[in-house]
Amino acid sequence: MKKLITSVKKVGPFLTALIVPALASAQSAPPAGGGVAGTSNTPVTNIVSLTNVLQLLCIVFGWFFYGLIILAVIFILVAAFKYLTAGGEPEKVKQAGATLLYAAVAVAVALLAKAIPMVIGTFLGASGTITSC
Repeated sequence: MKKLITSVKKVGPFLTALIVPALASAQSAPPAGGGVAGTSNTPVTNIVSLTNVLQLLCIVFGWFFYGLIILAVIFILVAAFKYLTAGGEPEKVKQAGATLLYAAVAVAVALLAKAIPMVIGTFLGASGTITSC
């Protein structure tokens, strides 16, 4: 647990530097002529149908997808740094391999996060209504 906290303290500023610009441009302006809630150009404000629920799931799991991809890239860079600084020590090389495994797990979970709304839509019979996920 102590190692995890130390790692987060080391990676936190870099992660913040990556996320803050994305948050600044996260909200797009609504269209000039208004729009229907739940369409791709306006945020979902009121949930009145299954399509709105599935679009909200697309948005939430989309954020998880991009967050996990960023996390995987950070893990890959940390693993590369560990390999470069290992100096042939088997324990450090083993730690770098474990970090690379964590990166692979983050990519796998990110792909699942991207697929979950479509799977839920298929089970609920609304698979034709979600094309933007």
